[in-house]
Amino acid sequence: MIAEILAAVSLVFAALTAAGLHRELRFWSAEERFQQRCREIDVVIPLKGAPPGLEENLAAIAGQSTGGAKARYIFVVDSPEDPAASIASKYGEVFVAGEAPGAPGKSWALARALSVARGDCIVFADDDIRPGPGWLEGLTAPLSVYDAATTYRWYVGPGLCTRARAAISNMAFSAMQDPRSRFLWGGSTALRRDVVDRGKIAERLPRYISDDYATYSAVKELGGEIWFSRSSIAPTPDLRCSWGEMFRWGVRQILMVKWYSRQGWIVGLAIYTLNFAFGIAIPVAGLALGSPILAVGFSIPLINLVKDFVRARGVERRAGIKTRPLEVLETWALGNFVIPLAVWTSAFVKCVKWRGRIYCEDDVRRLQSGTR
Repeated sequence: MIAEILAAVSLVFAALTAAGLHRELRFWSAEERFQQRCREIDVVIPLKGAPPGLEENLAAIAGQSTGGAKARYIFVVDSPEDPAASIASKYGEVFVAGEAPGAPGKSWALARALSVARGDCIVFADDDIRPGPGWLEGLTAPLSVYDAATTYRWYVGPGLCTRARAAISNMAFSAMQDPRSRFLWGGSTALRRDVVDRGKIAERLPRYISDDYATYSAVKELGGEIWFSRSSIAPTPDLRCSWGEMFRWGVRQILMVKWYSRQGWIVGLAIYTLNFAFGIAIPVAGLALGSPILAVGFSIPLINLVKDFVRARGVERRAGIKTRPLEVLETWALGNFVIPLAVWTSAFVKCVKWRGRIYCEDDVRRLQSGTR
């Protein structure tokens, strides 16, 4: 009797997973046709250090088509002695923000750079992406209709460590597909200048560890709408992946959700726990204990595998980023275990180290209250 009940619950979860597959198919069939209305685009990229591949990334960021708009690239460093400054000077202006006085480093850099930004459209970008030539136009043209536009990264590179990182990173894709849960990813976000000013984003940024949530909260408070640019999905080379660093990075990403959107984190914790239980643990236990009916739960990860292939095909068709079938399979297989482990770990971790700084859960409340 228990086996039959568990099998029935597994079928319910399989049906919900199939609904997610249907949403994935609809997401990639949406049209993207916007006329560029930006006159001048300021692209702001915070830099710290010169990791491998930095120059190739900056060259790709600066080599964009704009649809007739004028583009200005502002590279932000803490100090002129930063090794990134000499590299960045080849591709745009270098702005020295100075050390953050008790504020998160990246958020401080973005806030300071806004003081010299003069474009009618503002773009925030990370230095680890290597976008195609249509990235900037695809990100800014929707501002003719929407208050903000964003996209997401797509990790590329060989090795199982990179595939595991891609699995954790791709958790956010499902949220991006629904306008109700869509957020602004700081690695590639475009804002109209009036939104930056009315949302007081320069003042808001230093009060947030995550610049993503600083900009997102401003847009939502203004009642703004966000477009997701499929054509601007940014390939991100993973050149020095190590398992320990990758896992800490994954937990850190999840902690930002926990600290700034606790309800969303709780929902995610429940979903990934139940999916692992009914899609992996219970079917395996059922086969081991002689209850083959429980194997119906394997349909949950198998539907997710189909969804992953649909997504990879959509990314290739819209953004030109190719992912080999074996890479899709590896990402899916590792994700079944790495994702729930990272989500569970986030329930117990209180502090993270991010670019040489340590941030704890208490810092979120302290920063937002305006204390240092």
